[in-house]
Amino acid sequence: MSDRRETSEDGDDKEDFQNHFPAIYREITEGEGEIQEAEIKTEAGSKKIRKFTGYTPSVIDFICRCSNEEEAVEIIEYMLKKGDISQDFANELKKQLKEKGLDFFGEHRAPGFYERV
Repeated sequence: MSDRRETSEDGDDKEDFQNHFPAIYREITEGEGEIQEAEIKTEAGSKKIRKFTGYTPSVIDFICRCSNEEEAVEIIEYMLKKGDISQDFANELKKQLKEKGLDFFGEHRAPGFYERV
């Protein structure tokens, strides 16, 4: 028996994924977007704001900040406990981590990554 769920012809699994993980779905379907700064005018002058302002990181974002696989498993377990991800998704993440390693999830994001971008 396979661990993978089969996608029905009407795309229910794709819709479920899109509804549960809209940011990840956009990244997958639209590719990586550029992070840009926006300039806003205020009465005191202009002020630059970054696109990450107000951004809610996904479990993948947190995994990319990990230094080793043990930390990544801790993140997955924490997000599962909080209810941010499902048991099925947590199992799939752990499987990918074990089979493909930490680098599979993206480049390491060191402290200050979001401030520099």
